[in-house]
Amino acid sequence: MEELLGMLILVIVVAWLIYLLVKYVIAPIAGVLLSVTLALSLGYAFFTSLRSFITSLIRHKNPYNTYLDKSFYAPSGIKRNYFFGPGFHQIAITVKEAFSLQKGHLDTLKAWKNRHTGHHWYRDTWIWIFYCVALFCTLVLGFSWMAVFSFALSVMVITGMCGFYVFFMSLWGIDRLLLMFKSIQSRCPRCKRISVVPIFVCPDCGMEHKKLTPGPYGIIKRKCICGKRMSTTYFNGRSAYKAICPYCTAELAASDAQQFGIQLVGGVSTGKTTFLAAFWHEYLARLKSARCVSITSSPEDAFEELEYWFQNGDSSSTTETNAIMYSLIHKLSGNTPIQMTIYDIAGEAFTSNRSDVQQQQFQYCEGIVFIIDPTARPTDVSETISSFISEFSGVRGIGSTKTSDVPVAVMISKADLFKREIGLPKIKATHNSVAQKNAGADGNASMEQTRCEVCREFLENHSFSNTLNIIDSEYSNVQYFTASAMGHPPKPGQKYEPWGVMEPITWLLQQSGALFQDVLLLL
Repeated sequence: MEELLGMLILVIVVAWLIYLLVKYVIAPIAGVLLSVTLALSLGYAFFTSLRSFITSLIRHKNPYNTYLDKSFYAPSGIKRNYFFGPGFHQIAITVKEAFSLQKGHLDTLKAWKNRHTGHHWYRDTWIWIFYCVALFCTLVLGFSWMAVFSFALSVMVITGMCGFYVFFMSLWGIDRLLLMFKSIQSRCPRCKRISVVPIFVCPDCGMEHKKLTPGPYGIIKRKCICGKRMSTTYFNGRSAYKAICPYCTAELAASDAQQFGIQLVGGVSTGKTTFLAAFWHEYLARLKSARCVSITSSPEDAFEELEYWFQNGDSSSTTETNAIMYSLIHKLSGNTPIQMTIYDIAGEAFTSNRSDVQQQQFQYCEGIVFIIDPTARPTDVSETISSFISEFSGVRGIGSTKTSDVPVAVMISKADLFKREIGLPKIKATHNSVAQKNAGADGNASMEQTRCEVCREFLENHSFSNTLNIIDSEYSNVQYFTASAMGHPPKPGQKYEPWGVMEPITWLLQQSGALFQDVLLLL
């Protein structure tokens, strides 16, 4: 009994000593070791995540090393602006590789654990504890730190992008608003299509730049592959570069001009080319006398050919079924340039079926001149005008019951052969005799009305009533004129002596509103 009691006391004393050892020795040491282990694990997780992120960021500090521009309009050898793709690419690839590097530290931990375990159980225990805690911290906290770093990078880049996009959109919008408010566009001499921003050609190397506007490859300036910095907006000099059509690459007369197009319509041998030679000679002669306007003709060789015909009493029939485009760019000091264009089409385009060219300029022409040859058969004239109206309505989208408000000047050509009926003396005499009948609201007689009545009466007397009916049924704003482009029977070497060629075009220019007011004052 005494031995049993002694054993019990011994067990109690040993248990008490073990308790005191655990409480005052082992527990404090274990707590310190666990704290150190946790601190080391947390530090390891933070260090590895920061190191992984910085390493990835340094590797991809230049996103252009790995960025691939897949844009269809990407110019060869020109970098895309950082904020238009490379910035997002940099964020994505930096974050992706940073997480990949962080994941690699898990393998590093495992390799460290395998190298230092298998010797002593007490040592292995602490290594396993550290490994588990570090693994947890690296996997959870480390990736959380990585997410924080990635978010911070994204916020910085996207904040910069937002400020940049505000500036970019403002610049792009101002450029487009100026083009819209000034009604600036380009019209192609070959395919006749309209382009607001054509292709511009580098003056140094000849490289073609599509969409030379504020965008991914330059905001205020775009760098060409030759090093030339080209303006990207209308207001900082883009229009100084050579421009070509984005649809057929034909050279354009101007890229900074307001447009006014006139379609010339007439049958075979009606005198369209002769009229053009006479009109352009007189029009240019009047403009050249004014020093405040500079003029540029396009194409120059076509104008030189017209002037040659004028001076030598020669002429030639138009054979092109795709309209020939005669353009003149007016540049008045301080004003937006104006491009006036007259389109000439061969008469065969409306009297036969051999032309399959769709006349794109019908969609936007601001005026029409019908040239009626009084020596031609009335049925041929009616057929020509009917064919034109049919195609004009089809291209422009005007319904058969809708009258077009495009101003139309009907010009009776070769009027020198009919001076007694439609010559200027005849019109003036008629005007004086019917002045009271044609008096306007202000008490003054209208010479325009008299001229129109004389011309219409002449056409009716010469069996052109059907032609008049066709025109009246389709157009609401029509004026009639008489003219003689050559002024005398054709005779080689005898210079033109035109009369009446300015009035039809001048009247059409007057219908343009304020566009040609400054130019008209110079004529």
